[in-house]
Amino acid sequence: MDGGIRDIVVEMYRHGLVLFGEFKLTSGRISPYYIDLRKLPSYPSLYRRVMELVLDSLKEIEYDVVAGVETAGLIHASYLSCLTGKPMAYIRKKPKQHGTQSLVEGVVEGKRVLLVDDVATTGGTLEHGVKALRQCGGVVSHAYVIVNRCEGARQRLASYGVELRWLLSVTDIVSELKAMGLLDYKAIESLERYFREVGVEC
Repeated sequence: MDGGIRDIVVEMYRHGLVLFGEFKLTSGRISPYYIDLRKLPSYPSLYRRVMELVLDSLKEIEYDVVAGVETAGLIHASYLSCLTGKPMAYIRKKPKQHGTQSLVEGVVEGKRVLLVDDVATTGGTLEHGVKALRQCGGVVSHAYVIVNRCEGARQRLASYGVELRWLLSVTDIVSELKAMGLLDYKAIESLERYFREVGVEC
């Protein structure tokens, strides 16, 4: 693992952005770990380094608009929009109940849209974003997350012709924390069992 990425993983862990225990996910599944990237902007120096790495990994992708998924993806899309100077849009969970009753806010029709979120698990939220953007005339061929939990999101999006990319996978994170001696035997055992049961595939 690159030294800069390694430092980011350790710092994320020390700031409590990577947690171990028992957590209920949006899907209802019980997980022995949780990635809490909503706290990331509370650490500006770390956040900037993360987003600069994200931006560097996006160099070969051509896009006109950055779109974030409500709510966690909004701030990352905003940051990328500011760094690149590209327009931003966002996708609501549900259509607005007044005014234009829009599901997508921003101009995406006929534009190549990069869909952004914080964490991908099964890909349901990203699928919602892809469908919403395409209904509004957006052209979506790539989605990007900071962390991929590798529980089917890549395969799910591929069925829509969308390539999912990510900065870190859960296996990257766990491997590095294990190598640093930051995980105890119980945590490692729980993680390995969960990965087998869920069929984690990055």
